[in-house]
Amino acid sequence: MQHKGLISSSISKTIKEYVLIIAGSILFSFAISGFLIPFKIGVGGVTGIAMSLNKLLGVRVGLISILINIPLFLFGFKLIGRKFAIRSGFVVIFTSVLIDYLNTSFNLRIFDDVLLAAIFCGVIFGAGVALIFMGGGSTGGLDILAKILSYKFPTLRLSNLLLVQDFLVYLMVAYVFGIPSILYALVMSFIRTKALDAIQEGISSSKQCLIICDNGEAIMEEITTSIQRGVTKIEAEGGFSKTKKIILYVVIQKNELNKLKNVVKEIEPEAFVAVSDVNDILGKFRQSISM
Repeated sequence: MQHKGLISSSISKTIKEYVLIIAGSILFSFAISGFLIPFKIGVGGVTGIAMSLNKLLGVRVGLISILINIPLFLFGFKLIGRKFAIRSGFVVIFTSVLIDYLNTSFNLRIFDDVLLAAIFCGVIFGAGVALIFMGGGSTGGLDILAKILSYKFPTLRLSNLLLVQDFLVYLMVAYVFGIPSILYALVMSFIRTKALDAIQEGISSSKQCLIICDNGEAIMEEITTSIQRGVTKIEAEGGFSKTKKIILYVVIQKNELNKLKNVVKEIEPEAFVAVSDVNDILGKFRQSISM
């Protein structure tokens, strides 16, 4: 029974992750088809190369993206891992097809303000990428090439390779679309980063909770059962009352905080609960996804 429960939980988790990946891919595709391409806003990576070649040769952006990503995935499969490669490959194929479909079937340019387009593109682009990351995938592209080169040439720093790649792509984009395209790209990239960070920190951020209580065993058991988080128990003494107390320490994700508060409130309403942010976690910690 326990084995079946674990399988069911694993399937449910995988489904949730693919829902996030699909939702993120739709937003990512819409950002490119609705803003980047019609407004000729530059961008780095494979998308920037694809947009430039689309302008020069007339080949579809999505098709070029697939053709560029295929050799990158073949050579970088071992470096990025099977699970990550499969999910990222799914994202590349799905977004490439959707980009070409949206770009050829609909006129998504509903206004003419390029700056406004760059702003909205950054928000939607960042949200899409954040959801894809949370689902355990990526948009593929030149990051894989940088990892391959870094593996083949250990003396080359990955950060420097990424910087050189982006610089070369932006040179190409500037040549094809002009300098203003790059300036709008900087605006879009800044907002994209802020949107990505805001969503990841808002949904996946972690909290550490100190619960000072009398009925520690019951609270600890309920947290372990219903929230499935490990709890550290510390015996303590009240500084003023001199009575014996139990301190429970647990690290959870932000989306589990209300559930934790309800557990404590139901078992011991008078318990003292302190909650603070966690900047980084080392060791075994399960990242959950709440839908």
